[in-house]
Amino acid sequence: MPNLLTSISDAVSQTVTGAKTLNIQTRYEILIVIAVLVVGYGFGKYGQPQKVVTKTDTVTKTVYVDHVNTVTVVKEVDKPDGEKDIDTTTTDTSVVDNNSTTTATTDKTVTNSKAQWRVEGLYGPQISSSTVGPVYGVGVERRILGPIWAGAEGTTDHRVSLKVGIEF
Repeated sequence: MPNLLTSISDAVSQTVTGAKTLNIQTRYEILIVIAVLVVGYGFGKYGQPQKVVTKTDTVTKTVYVDHVNTVTVVKEVDKPDGEKDIDTTTTDTSVVDNNSTTTATTDKTVTNSKAQWRVEGLYGPQISSSTVGPVYGVGVERRILGPIWAGAEGTTDHRVSLKVGIEF
C-alpha cells in the first residue's frame, strides 16, 4: 500500500511539474484506485433504500347486539263463585351486548431511487499502424427522460463521441 501511495504521489508531482507521460504501472494503479472509490461510493449510495413509506390503517368495528327476550305469563283462575281472576306477569330478560373490535394494519413500502448519472472508464488496444499501445478514455451519461440516457465520451487517441441510449 505505501508503494501505491508513493506511485500516485509521484504521478501527481510529474503531472504538476509538466511531465507528459506516466509509466504504465502508475496508470494502472491510478485507475484501480479510482475504480475502487467509484464502486465503493456506488454501493454506499445506491445499496440502501432511498424512500420508506409506512402507512398504518386502524379500523374500529363496534357491534351492538340487542337480544329481546320478553316472557308474558297469563294465569286465569276460575273461582267457585263464578268469578275469574286473571293474573298477568311480564318478565323482561333483554340483553344489549356491545362488542368492539380494533384492527390495525401496517403497509411498508420501500422504493429505491434510480441513478441519474453514470461514469465509465474505457480501456482498449490501439488498432492503428502508426502507434501501438493502450487507449484510455472516460464516459459520462445522464438520465434525461425515464429510461433514456444521453452522454459523451473521450479517449486518449483524440476521439470524442456523443451517445444516446435506453435502459430496459
